[in-house]
Amino acid sequence: MGVIFYDDSPKESMKIDQVKLDNKLQTLFIHSPGCSAGTVQVWFRAGSALEEKDNQGIAHFLEHMFFKGTPTRPGPQLAHDIESYGGEVNAFTSFDYTCYYINTPSLFLDKSVDILLDMVANPLFIDDDIPAERQVVFEEYRRALDNPSQFNFIKLQDSTFTGGYKHPILGREDTILNFSRQQIKSFRESYYNLENALFVVAGDLKNREALEAKINSFRLPQGKKSDFGPFVVNPDPSVNVHEKDIRQATLTLCLQSPEYLGPTAAGQDLAINCLAHGETSRFYQALVAKTSLCNGVAGSSMYFAHGGVHMLKMSFPVENLPKVSRLFMETLRECLEHGFKSDELTKIKNQYISSKIYERESIESFAFSLGHGFAQSGNIHCEDDFIERIRTAGIDDVQRGLGEIFTRPSHFTLQVPKGTKTAPLTRELKRWQKELKASVSKAKRPATRAPIGTSSHDPAVVVTELKPGITLVYRQNKLTPTFVMHAYMKGGQSFETPKTAGVHHLLGRLLTYGYKGTGYAKLKTELESLSSSLNGFSGKNAYGLTLHGQTKDFDKLSAHFFGTLLHPEVPTKFFAHERKVILRALDNQKEDPTKQAFKAFYRLVFNEHAYAMDLAGTPATLKTFTPAGLKKLHNAHLKNSHLVVTYCGDLDFSVVQNELQDLLAPLPSRKVAKRAAKKPKSLRGRAEHLEFKREQTQIIIGAPAYPIGTNEELYLKMITAHLSGQSSELFVEVRDRQGLCYSVSPVHVSALEAGCWAIYIGAGHDKTEAAVAAITRILNALRDEGIKKEEFERIKTMIDGQNLLGIQTNEDYAQFYSIPVLHGLGLDYPHRNNDAIRSASYEDFQKFLRKFFGARWNIVKAGPR
Repeated sequence: MGVIFYDDSPKESMKIDQVKLDNKLQTLFIHSPGCSAGTVQVWFRAGSALEEKDNQGIAHFLEHMFFKGTPTRPGPQLAHDIESYGGEVNAFTSFDYTCYYINTPSLFLDKSVDILLDMVANPLFIDDDIPAERQVVFEEYRRALDNPSQFNFIKLQDSTFTGGYKHPILGREDTILNFSRQQIKSFRESYYNLENALFVVAGDLKNREALEAKINSFRLPQGKKSDFGPFVVNPDPSVNVHEKDIRQATLTLCLQSPEYLGPTAAGQDLAINCLAHGETSRFYQALVAKTSLCNGVAGSSMYFAHGGVHMLKMSFPVENLPKVSRLFMETLRECLEHGFKSDELTKIKNQYISSKIYERESIESFAFSLGHGFAQSGNIHCEDDFIERIRTAGIDDVQRGLGEIFTRPSHFTLQVPKGTKTAPLTRELKRWQKELKASVSKAKRPATRAPIGTSSHDPAVVVTELKPGITLVYRQNKLTPTFVMHAYMKGGQSFETPKTAGVHHLLGRLLTYGYKGTGYAKLKTELESLSSSLNGFSGKNAYGLTLHGQTKDFDKLSAHFFGTLLHPEVPTKFFAHERKVILRALDNQKEDPTKQAFKAFYRLVFNEHAYAMDLAGTPATLKTFTPAGLKKLHNAHLKNSHLVVTYCGDLDFSVVQNELQDLLAPLPSRKVAKRAAKKPKSLRGRAEHLEFKREQTQIIIGAPAYPIGTNEELYLKMITAHLSGQSSELFVEVRDRQGLCYSVSPVHVSALEAGCWAIYIGAGHDKTEAAVAAITRILNALRDEGIKKEEFERIKTMIDGQNLLGIQTNEDYAQFYSIPVLHGLGLDYPHRNNDAIRSASYEDFQKFLRKFFGARWNIVKAGPR
């Protein structure tokens, strides 16, 4: 049917070029012709491992201070300039490196280069900025103490790591609150130099000569190369048991790893992943899938400049510890004595190799991987070198690696619910430690229809009807040999009642446990061996399946996708497991002040509407569900609901259309009827305080808002953009000037039947009233004064830039187009919204601000009284 959906003329390929420019700055140019998004990054081999005892946390604090402006861009002007063209600026500090970056539309790469180099070459470091920033970082530190996962890692560092890696990257309370300008300048002068720097520019670099000239106009100082000592795990085995406000225990087992490019690193890394990565891994099958002793199991390796650590992590009810330890050892002995199978090794290798392919879908992720290579070893291609070692490693290398790992001193860190008796747990872990050492030493080693709709904005996308009520959304992307496929049906939260709350959430989790003729183990094994992912999902108004894979496996994966969609088994065993895990999660939420605050807020704004309910349901509703009932519900949706299948990838339209036509043949045609929306009976002007003994109070100040498809909803999107970002009045006033919090942001929930809008802030318990007052002043100013027309136009440019950055991968496009088509809003609905924002009237916007921000606000607090 001679329809062309893309330009398949010869394209220029991506080019990578690392050069030292005239100013002696090592610069990496990544040219991706035609790419609409770009990124500019600067990496310094300078992190917390270089700190002394009296300045612990200074690397991270210095990262914050670079955002305080330059002589030409003082204060928030720096972030303001970036966000004005839709860019985003951020940074992160690790043990061995710090990275600053700007993600930008390619059109503004030159400006982004200028701003980022100005930022790191000409920082102000004004004394007056330091006190407030101390408070900001201190709030970040307090947040880490409240966060169970972060607190657990702090404890792990202290008992397991040594040297400069032993202390938290954020530092300590006494160092954070006393940082001086001299300490900031001293650390910068010692490590932020040409020997330790790599500048990265990625995107469509048609104007490379101009970019080089711009880079050459800046100067970084000469200096010495950073000297990182070896990373060594504590040579004495350790056991750390600590309490936290949680409901489920978390256990982390750490063991020394070799250097990233050491001769045994690939074999050991593969061994850890065969043990605990993915649902077909040995530990996941033994501890989660077959017994439900654990909620989850994961394995990974963390590498530093010179050395690394292997980690095995498990979460479970604390009373399960003895059973977990026994089954862990039985499974490990089986692996040590009989070895892994070749298909297990192939699965992990494929996942490593495919990760490099998927990386190229996004320009910033690809640039980050090369920059991280420099930070890791000084070689941008070290990740490729490691992948090659992974590819060539044999089963004997992996088996030797497994034995080597567990001969090293072991370190157990166990986080348990507050009030748990820790002495018996410590004894059990020490017993396990001894058994581990003895078992390893004793273990024996093994020897189509035509398109019916096109987009006026995106020539690569079309929509067609496979049969009445079953729609295919297709978008071609020739850049990578990968694809995603989604299936959406109407369902989810809005189709539930207080008696059925959570039924679609549970159904979504259970869809992928095997289908007619293919059991769970076989399905998961094949998916993981092909480095693909198949997952169920459920939201406010839809539920379904998502698949991500490589094009070479399309036929196999499509069979699994539609077998799962049309004939899911919902085995009783896994039904019980998933329900148990959800119940544990609901129980765990009781100790999470942020989640409880948002739950309370949603109950107010979505009063007497399904959106007010917990997506996961309640313990009472979960007890009423059965496997048969879930299958009956799913089959009813399959028979009656509008079904939208979305494909984004490099295959031609006719190939996809013909394949799906055959696979969907068993489904009947259906009429697509529009469902009447139900409005909530929203409450306003309410105040609630949830009691939690925490360092911080979580605060939500907000009101009910508007469903999608309204002008008011678009205005709220605009004001959300205005109040977001590091240059926003909200961020600058509440965080930077007053130091009331680490993070503060607007929250805009926009859904089919209703919406809400709020400001969320986590503030120190001693700063609660000041935080509420500061936010209230900002909201009242929007009501009384509105915003300037210049800022109104800036918002439009900002949203345009964000849209260019936000839609890049196949997954992005699938989500972008599928939901509007499912709900009858049209293929171009998102584009029409963008056009409506571009043409929005300043006068109408100002009227909206006076009306909406004159609302009576709901205020929810979760923290100490």
